[in-house]
Amino acid sequence: MVGVDHFLQNIEALCTTPDGKVSEARQKAALKARLEELISIHDPQLIAEEEKPGAASLGKELADAHRIKYCTVTMPWDERAKVGIAKDYNNTRETRRAAYEKFEAYMFDQIQKNRGDAERVLVICGSYHMERLAKRFHEAGDKAWAEDTYHAAWYEGRPMEDGKGIIGHDKDRPDV
Repeated sequence: MVGVDHFLQNIEALCTTPDGKVSEARQKAALKARLEELISIHDPQLIAEEEKPGAASLGKELADAHRIKYCTVTMPWDERAKVGIAKDYNNTRETRRAAYEKFEAYMFDQIQKNRGDAERVLVICGSYHMERLAKRFHEAGDKAWAEDTYHAAWYEGRPMEDGKGIIGHDKDRPDV
């Protein structure tokens, strides 16, 4: 299980300045290299990814390149509405935590529904979900190993740009 900053999963570049684009590309390349390394070591039979719906993502690209079964574990908006998650769930710690609990339950269920006979699953999810999701797997009797890329030496954070260049990097994580 790999916890990531979702910013790094999108294939499409999001930064606008030359320095921002370089920082973004460097970090995305490092994440891709780490995921490639994990794939070569653990030979997963399924890649399950929390991704931005409709956007090309690193997990899907790697699954296709390695011919590994893939599933998304991102809860769709209509499903969120059904379970009472408001679009402004991020406004308070309480509503964010309640939403994350439902997101993590959904992720776990989607992985179980899609894994078939897969014994080895590479899960790519937001860092803030990683530990609680790993706990769900442990409680279900699975072995789960988790790595948070926020602590990787190469991770700088999201480049903050002022139109001319980088004015800093955002490494803040939500309080959950």
